[in-house]
Amino acid sequence: MRVSDVMERDVRTCSPDDSLEAVAMTMWNNDCGAVPIIGQSGEPLGIITDRDIAMSCALNHKPLWELHARDVANNRSLYTSREGDDIQSALNTMQTHRVRRLPVVDDSGHLRGIVSMDDVIYRSEEHMPGMSYWDTMNTLKAVCIHH
Repeated sequence: MRVSDVMERDVRTCSPDDSLEAVAMTMWNNDCGAVPIIGQSGEPLGIITDRDIAMSCALNHKPLWELHARDVANNRSLYTSREGDDIQSALNTMQTHRVRRLPVVDDSGHLRGIVSMDDVIYRSEEHMPGMSYWDTMNTLKAVCIHH
């Protein structure tokens, strides 16, 4: 099974200059918990989660509208997957780096979608070839362990 078989293609994004207020509203209006930050050429620069927004406001003692997407993603590694990668490769990346979501890029590095643990769990219930229940559970355990 390929990442393209599991990933979500309809992804909401933001720019580095967007306020965290705007990013939070994108999450609220689209029922998503993470938004990739996209550069001018369409390449992912980072990813913001709802937890990132809450912690950024608390740690900086500033309101949402005074902070920007670039402030949250600054100096954090971004892990990605490619559409044609085997899903096991994506699961290995999630386990190794303890992340729940991976932006999916094409061969040019442009965002094509996102694969999340939710997507993986949903598909593992369907008994899809190339992704076992145990692969899914081991990945979930790895990303859920307390930091």
